Amino acid sequence: MSLSAFAQTPDSLGRIRYKYDFVVPTNGNFIQAIHAANNRPDKSKRYRIFIKSSMYRIKGEGNPIKITENGKEITIPSPMTILTASNTSICGEGMRNTQIESMPMHEGISCTSTLFLKGADSTYIQDIELWSNYRDDLTAFANRAVALNEKNCKGNIFKNLSLMSNQDTYYTNDGGTTYLEDCTIKGTVDFICGGGTIYFNRCNIELRHRGGKRDIICAPATEAARPYGYVFNGCRIYGSKDQAGKYMLGRPWKNAPRAVFLGTVMDLQPDSTAWTEMHGTLPRLFSEYESMDSEFQLIPTTGRRKQFKNENDITTTMRYNTDLTVAEAEKYDINDVFPGWHPDRRAALVPPPVAKIQNRGDIYWDDVPEACLYAICKNRDVIAFTTQPRYTVPKGTAEGSCFSIRCANFYGGLGERSNEVVYPNK
Repeated sequence: MSLSAFAQTPDSLGRIRYKYDFVVPTNGNFIQAIHAANNRPDKSKRYRIFIKSSMYRIKGEGNPIKITENGKEITIPSPMTILTASNTSICGEGMRNTQIESMPMHEGISCTSTLFLKGADSTYIQDIELWSNYRDDLTAFANRAVALNEKNCKGNIFKNLSLMSNQDTYYTNDGGTTYLEDCTIKGTVDFICGGGTIYFNRCNIELRHRGGKRDIICAPATEAARPYGYVFNGCRIYGSKDQAGKYMLGRPWKNAPRAVFLGTVMDLQPDSTAWTEMHGTLPRLFSEYESMDSEFQLIPTTGRRKQFKNENDITTTMRYNTDLTVAEAEKYDINDVFPGWHPDRRAALVPPPVAKIQNRGDIYWDDVPEACLYAICKNRDVIAFTTQPRYTVPKGTAEGSCFSIRCANFYGGLGERSNEVVYPNK
């Protein structure tokens, strides 16, 4: 069974299993995959995109957009790729080897998104890395280049997703809700910024070298009516040594900013004040709970900033606790932040079966009821898909080739590889 697009198919027991609707590059490129998702007639059903391991450099959609540069309005071809359709999955073969890079020639939040999720509810992304081409440009630290942009999306889930740029790497979900798990976000200034309720579970936050200037992790712009903003739970902060004791956890951008760090390991510790100011906006809540150093020892937080200047340049002392109490910290459980949703359960990966091989080259395994489909790996690379618990090795396959199985969850995200079996079985 080759790498090609599939439709909904029953297995041998009559259960409905869902196969990938679009495989990159077999069925087309990344932009064509997003267009196919946007243009499908029934967006109430999930559309699953699978992306093979490779570096994909994309130019964006190319439609003309207007931006202001140096005080002048100019028209440029858009370097952005925009997903507007709900219920779309974008699943790569692996976060470290499935990379999508855009090449914007002008800076700005409104014109640099490698991927822009615009009203695309229930988007699921797993095992890819989104880059901006500013990532290695040492002159671009004051330039904004967005790897992922969300706007008005509800119920998005990102797992094993890596985002990399310098400033404004991830422009978060204004008006929406997003759950991130085991993701990596790399940047320099305000590289996590925007509104929405965003839950970062076990994520890696990487501070990039900035020529001696200090980094700032987040700039929340939480909408006033929201009880939660940015929640960093069990995360890790690490990166360039020049940021030790210098970087800031965050600063208030606009609206009623909220950010909390819970049980976060800070390999590099921030400036003792941890928080800084911007534009006269007052934070609604900037706080921590049990921040730890690289040896898992609690970090002293008595010097955390609690005074901020308002829009009239008047210093105001905030009334919240910069250190959450146990009772306050307990309110940031996933089930409390997202009542009735359980995104951590939805994103769970399916464990692999035990693969076996017969003398004639038939690979087989016990059926896994939770699997959406099975991916067949040859020498660790995905080469085929099937909904049945068996696969016949093609004639002409080199002796010594190793085969393994990966199971996909409902969204199409692949789990770990099974044991390897060697062809032929002697």
